[in-house]
Amino acid sequence: MASYVDSWGYVVDRLVYNFVSKERLLEMNLQYLNHDTHTDIISFDYSQNKSLSAEFFISLWAVAHSAEEEAQSIENETLRVLVHGVLHCMGKKDSTAQEKAVMRKHEDEFINMFHVKHNNHV
Repeated sequence: MASYVDSWGYVVDRLVYNFVSKERLLEMNLQYLNHDTHTDIISFDYSQNKSLSAEFFISLWAVAHSAEEEAQSIENETLRVLVHGVLHCMGKKDSTAQEKAVMRKHEDEFINMFHVKHNNHV
């Protein structure tokens, strides 16, 4: 993650990922965002300037649900969610269709960092 955010001119100070039940994340979504829907991640951004500091709450149930809907592996969808929260801390938005497309592009760049092509002759 650090090398990815470094390429944007940011540094990682402290990123905390908490994996919670779908029920707990729904409670948090109601409490903090007034949304009565399931979500895969809620971010609490404490970043200052270009020093990233945040706490994330993630529902693996929701991640698995999204992976199925998007025909993705759970691993890829988990990586997507991990970086999605960080991108929000870096000022990226996903309210409009255009913003969502840009966000998806950045998420895909991050996911691709984890995939290494194997050569059969090596």
